[in-house]
Order: sequence, then C-alpha cells, then structure tokens
Amino acid sequence: MVASVALLILVAAAFVHAQDVKKPPEKVRLTVPAKSLTFVPYYFGKVQRLYEKEGIDLEIIVMRPPIGVTALQAGEVDYSAAGGLSLRAAMKGLPLRTIMFIQTRLSFSLIGQPGVVPPRIKNVAVSGIGSLAHYAGITVMKRLGNEKVAYISTNTTPNSYTALLGKATDAAILTPPYTSMATLAGYVDLGNTFDVRDLQGGLVARTTHIQDHRQQVKSMIRATLRSMDIIIKNEAEVVSYLQKDFGLEPKIAADTYKILKQVVNSDGDIEEPVFKSIIDKIRQESGVSAEVPAERLIDLSILRELGTESKKR
Repeated sequence: MVASVALLILVAAAFVHAQDVKKPPEKVRLTVPAKSLTFVPYYFGKVQRLYEKEGIDLEIIVMRPPIGVTALQAGEVDYSAAGGLSLRAAMKGLPLRTIMFIQTRLSFSLIGQPGVVPPRIKNVAVSGIGSLAHYAGITVMKRLGNEKVAYISTNTTPNSYTALLGKATDAAILTPPYTSMATLAGYVDLGNTFDVRDLQGGLVARTTHIQDHRQQVKSMIRATLRSMDIIIKNEAEVVSYLQKDFGLEPKIAADTYKILKQVVNSDGDIEEPVFKSIIDKIRQESGVSAEVPAERLIDLSILRELGTESKKR
C-alpha cells in the first residue's frame, strides 16, 4: 500500500514537471528584401523577444524579392515580407496570400540639391524604373508642376542617396533613414508620399501553410501587431533602438522615428476601397485585364479574428 502511494506521488511529480517544462520556440523563417526601416516591426519585435513570447524563434533572412518569393513558394521559408511582388505572383495564380499589411502609406520623399527649385529639376534618381520609388517620384513631381523630368535607375535607395551627394542628380527619391540624413545635411525636402496609399511591406504565406499552421500564423501576426503598437507609442525606446541596431545618429534616429510613426499600419488591415484601387493599379502595370477576386490575393481572417478578440478584452 505504502509502495503504491509512493508510486502515485512519483507519477504525479513527473506529470507536474512535464507540465512545467516549456516547449522550445518553433523555428520560423521570414524573408525581407533588405534590412530597411520598412521592415523594422520584424527586427524590433525580434529584439524585444515578442516573437519568442509567442513561441516563435524568428529568423529574418535578407533576399532579393524574386528569390524570396520563389523560396516561399517552394516551402524553403515560411513567410515573406515582399508584399507587392507577392501580390503580383498571387495575381498570376501562385497560391500565396497576404495575411497582414505593415505599411499601407508610402514612406518616400523627394530630396533635392541645396537651393534647387522644382522647375529646374531635370532628373531624379530612383531605386528602379517601374518601382514604388519611381511611382513616388512621378507623384511628387506632378504635384510640383514639373513632369518633364528623366528618371535615373540606381538599383537601390542607398545608391540614390550617393548619387544625390555626388551631384549626379538634381533630386532623389529617398526613404528613412536616408531622408533624414540628407535633410539634416542641408538638402531640400521637396515633398513626400506619406498620404499616398499603397503597399510597402506586409506578411505573406502559402495557402497550405495558413491552413496547416493556423496557430503559428496567429502567433506571428499577434507578435507583429504588438511590435507595431510599441513602435507607435514608445518614441524614446524606439529612437534608442534605431541608434543601436541601425547605427543611426541621435538626430537622424529621432527624425526617422517621426516618419515611421506616420506610415506604420498599426492594425495590419486595409480598407476594401483602398485595396481595390491598389490592385487595379497593379493589374494595369502587370497587363492583367481580368478582375481578380480579393480572396485570391489576401486572407485577413486570422488578423481580423485577433482584432475581435482584442475588442472583447
């Protein structure tokens, strides 16, 4: 009898110990086009251990968007942050869905040489012809009343910044932190696209991954939302982070934060008319004539489920 009781105690103790042992974080791979401030919610969230708290060991891998989307489709990675290219791929029939949007306002600014005025601008450096930067340049120059400019492709935003510094161009389309670096050095801010609705970063997954790993997807979205919420509400903490992790000087970090706060999409969602307008633009650019149902491009069900749960608390 005593032996039986002792055995029961040992079994119970073993059960309690097993319950106390935490399950190791699940390895999750996310590709981003570059370590840029567009994707700071992922980097900041990782440093803040927000993904770890959700049971995710997040690995962020920098890949050129076409390679990243190919890797996602092949199952070599779990998620991609290349929202625009992923939507184009889904539009052509690939089973990919955007499950949240981290930025739905463009963070581009047109920065000119010291003393330059819009009518005298003859050329503008952009990261690529047909890119969002190119679209931003056209938008701002149209607002300034000068559409007769040549656009020079530099391949990357850092290269556009270098072209501006080297006086190889009259103006350049830049994003943070290069915007602040240039304006604090005396270059002219001629306008921005912070009010222009478009997709500049998201979270994309394969349809099968969404179906088979719904809880993981939910955890991934929840951690990213938490990261964006902290970014918007905690200026001092985020400015300090930008100095440490992105190597920005204090003034540049503070100025960059002001831009980030304006463009980060805190709820991860997008309004239906805005999304339709963006999709129509992408269709025209891609030469797709037929209407594409939204459900073939996005799956915001888990994101909205989290929103409903949050409102009930």
